[in-house]
Amino acid sequence: MTATVSMGLCARCAHRRDVPTRRAVFVMCRLGLDDPAFPRYPRLPVTACAGFAPEGAP
Repeated sequence: MTATVSMGLCARCAHRRDVPTRRAVFVMCRLGLDDPAFPRYPRLPVTACAGFAPEGAP
């Protein structure tokens, strides 16, 4: 299983920000910074998300 598969929708989402630390890389949802409906650090894999936007979408 690759990291992309285990992240679910977050792997392809424009709102994702990777937060590297010395031991791991955490996935942050930038929507969660302003909207409490979205967790800042969602539990992975995310299989459904109202805020999902594919990377590169207009």
